[in-house]
Amino acid sequence: MFSANRVFTVTQAISRNDLLSQLADSLQADGLVKASFLEGVLAREKIYPTGIYMETHSVAIPHTEFEHVNHTGFAIAINQAGVEFHRTDEPEAVVVPEVVVMMAIAPDCEKVAIIQSLFALLAERERVNDICKMTPEAIAKVFTGAVVTS
Repeated sequence: MFSANRVFTVTQAISRNDLLSQLADSLQADGLVKASFLEGVLAREKIYPTGIYMETHSVAIPHTEFEHVNHTGFAIAINQAGVEFHRTDEPEAVVVPEVVVMMAIAPDCEKVAIIQSLFALLAERERVNDICKMTPEAIAKVFTGAVVTS
């Protein structure tokens, strides 16, 4: 579900839509999502933004409905470029998430359990800082060990 091939470090200025496109393209290249996935993510992001402010840091967890998904999988961006996301709880406000985790969740997976385990992994600033310094292979391994999918 997690692969080093779908872990990116974003260092150059890029738009949020371009970042989301890069993540979605990696999921599609691995056959995990349908061609409609990116459009679904972008449409959902306008109505239900996914930037999450956690007092000491921020993360974003973009996703869309399961009808755009073939198999559960994830793509991750380490956001060193300062890409902004609108906040889930205050859509007019923005955050700069250190980590962006794009979820493609198939209907046979427990979405709530996945989100809870992502929050548990990303809740502490020091842990997020450590993740941001890891190789793509190490990041994929950490997420694989921490995220509950059933």
